[in-house]
Amino acid sequence: MNLIDSIVPKGKIKLDFHNVVTDEHEIIFVDNLVTTVGKESIADHLKGTTSNNKGIITYCALGTDDTAPALGDTALGTEIERKEISVRSVSNNIASFQTFFTTSEAIGSLKEAGLFGDDASDTADSGTLFCHAAIDREKSSNDTLTLTWTVAIG
Repeated sequence: MNLIDSIVPKGKIKLDFHNVVTDEHEIIFVDNLVTTVGKESIADHLKGTTSNNKGIITYCALGTDDTAPALGDTALGTEIERKEISVRSVSNNIASFQTFFTTSEAIGSLKEAGLFGDDASDTADSGTLFCHAAIDREKSSNDTLTLTWTVAIG
């Protein structure tokens, strides 16, 4: 008899690059990794730990490091842009987080994305890295980016 049920969080990201000059959209879907420190924060929140906004995801960050995400990651390899999450929702067992980057934000060769929370601020590498994903797309000053991150629990 198994006395411990596992709740396995899994995530996916939808990246919508919109070229404002041509009005074309390129939509990319990528899987993500829920980090060990992210899982620990969720467990702390479940037991009632509420200091440092435990378990609350507040920022999305983009970076240029192409190192593969790993369970032990606590920060992006090379974070270049961080922005507060603007839209949050929960439906059934899926939490969604959406962030919009303007044409002047996160320009360059994007290789990674991350969701941060707990005591995260607008300072790079602050807070707990809940999720880390590898992406591979150049963002120019003609592009906006809407990043929608979904995390399913179960």
